[in-house]
Amino acid sequence: MSDQSRVYRWLCVWVGLGMFACAAPTRPPAMARLAEVRAAPASAEAEVWAPQAHARALELEERAQGALDAGEADAAALLAEHAIAAHEHAWVLTRLARAERRRLDAEAELGEQRRVLDDLRAQQQRLAAEAAGLELRAQAARATQPLPPHEASLPERRESRRRAVAALSSQARLLCVAARLLGEGPRVEPLVIRLDELDRQVASNPASTQLEAAAELRSECLQVISDVRQKNSAAASRPGAASRVPPASAPQANAVAAPPVPADVLLDELSAAGKAPSRDERGVSVSLRDVLGADGNLTGAARTELAELSKLGGVHPDFPVLLVGHGTSAPGAQDLDRQLRLVSLELAGAGISRVEVQAVGDSQPLLPSRSPSARERNQRIELVFVAPGF
Repeated sequence: MSDQSRVYRWLCVWVGLGMFACAAPTRPPAMARLAEVRAAPASAEAEVWAPQAHARALELEERAQGALDAGEADAAALLAEHAIAAHEHAWVLTRLARAERRRLDAEAELGEQRRVLDDLRAQQQRLAAEAAGLELRAQAARATQPLPPHEASLPERRESRRRAVAALSSQARLLCVAARLLGEGPRVEPLVIRLDELDRQVASNPASTQLEAAAELRSECLQVISDVRQKNSAAASRPGAASRVPPASAPQANAVAAPPVPADVLLDELSAAGKAPSRDERGVSVSLRDVLGADGNLTGAARTELAELSKLGGVHPDFPVLLVGHGTSAPGAQDLDRQLRLVSLELAGAGISRVEVQAVGDSQPLLPSRSPSARERNQRIELVFVAPGF
């Protein structure tokens, strides 16, 4: 081989090495993945929902491209991996931001629905109060209507009339006593005297006119308690009047909700406590049975129940308590008078200061006297929370 050929060969080698050295650096695979990540729809969403994290990913992407342009392939690959991680972090933040927005929208919708529900409840309570007032006035008006005269009747009918008179008289007495607990003693006292006289007449000489007299007295007692309740309700509805019943939820800015009817609130609370309450013209009542043990004292269960009722009564101090004894004491049965006395003392010891006791005998039975279990069912104590208003 000639020297010229040898020189030519080495020249070709050096030229090839030079061209290889001047060629563009190989593009790392991470840069290709970064381009795919950058073009994903999630990146466009991240620009809106997580702009700071998205900007950080773009900054790392630019640094990776700069390192690649400078021929630093390893540094470019490392920066590309960091940029990919930054884009994925921005995607996570985007999902979190969108979830938070959905949560806030849902809470706003829930708040609006609660406001609408509160408005509906306020309307229902106002209508219930108006209906209760109208019903009481209607009952009072119906009771004042004269009854047709009674002709001579059979002994069974006379006995039925006697029981009707006793029932009306006891109902009238309980309404008057309830009104007295609400502060209407002067108006009630003459009515109680007339009721005492009527009961004496029924016991000594039953007459057909006594039914009209009992109905009239019941109507007058109902009118007294209706008047005081109307007065109390009007006072409670005046601007600035304090309400003892806490609202069901925080007040809304543009909602004017009527205060709940206290008797409805107490009825709901007793129902929630499992006391099986009922409501009538006197107020809200709970029945107690077999409160005495073998030793003649209140049982543990009775004390627990009275403590729970006293606690609820303490939340509603405007409601005085009327204890009504039903039935008559018989051999082998618990002494009703002793039951009433011990229950009254237990309530007083628990802080219920306004308590009155009334026994009405068998005038208001739950079951007819002929029923086998009549005595057990009819003998009971009603604990009545007297409603101060409608």
